[in-house]
Amino acid sequence: MELAIITDEISLDLEEALSEGKALGFRKYELRCIDNYKMRVPFFNQGREARLLEEIAKKEIEISALTPGVFKNSLSDRSRLQTELDDILPKTCEMAVRLGAPMIIVFAFLEQKASDRAEVIARLREAGQIAKAFGLQISVENEPGHFCDTGVKTAKIVSEVSMDNVGINWDPGNALGAGEIAYPIGYEAIRPHLFNMHVKDNIPLPNSKWENRLIGDGGMNWLGQLKAVKKDAIIPHLTLETHVFPVLESTRENLRRLRILIETIDDFYKP
Repeated sequence: MELAIITDEISLDLEEALSEGKALGFRKYELRCIDNYKMRVPFFNQGREARLLEEIAKKEIEISALTPGVFKNSLSDRSRLQTELDDILPKTCEMAVRLGAPMIIVFAFLEQKASDRAEVIARLREAGQIAKAFGLQISVENEPGHFCDTGVKTAKIVSEVSMDNVGINWDPGNALGAGEIAYPIGYEAIRPHLFNMHVKDNIPLPNSKWENRLIGDGGMNWLGQLKAVKKDAIIPHLTLETHVFPVLESTRENLRRLRILIETIDDFYKP
């Protein structure tokens, strides 16, 4: 299984992200922020997209997904919601088509009132329709504090959205932070809807808090999860999302640990 990475988990500097990424053996990249954490897909500084297109044309890189950070607010923020649906998401889809990326990663709104759940499903369906017009997938990421936080809740919502191009960006670390046994319970729930997967570790903290850790330093059963996802063979790659500073040094160590786990699993599956 190939490994991808989010560019800003190497560096916010695009040239450094590409050169270090190549040195680390990456060819697939997910795009989120370039230059600074406020410059998020699809609003990059001039020249950044052109630089990516150069590398894509040379077949040096492939863009696996774009993550514009939409639907991370509450539904009560109507102005933000309309901006995301009318402007940010369509522009992200246009960028994805230009860059050859097959999917857009979104979230599922801060959880405030249980009565909002029906609108969450309706809005995700609306996002799916926008993406479908561009021939793209929507991948809903689970995150603590949102309607889609655990694997079980995310699977239920995506199932009710009931669109072929709307699936799940499974983040087991986030599920753990939301208080779920991410593997096997969360994974078994999301498996029929799996489009993409982020790899990071995590420990839950009191008062609904959590902290990201390097693989093996948190509470996630990555050996079991990686065995399962390799055996099921639903997705073609895994995306490393270190989320620990300093990013480059932490990503190097995270990648080392991840590769050890994958090699262990490969040995397990040798005929």
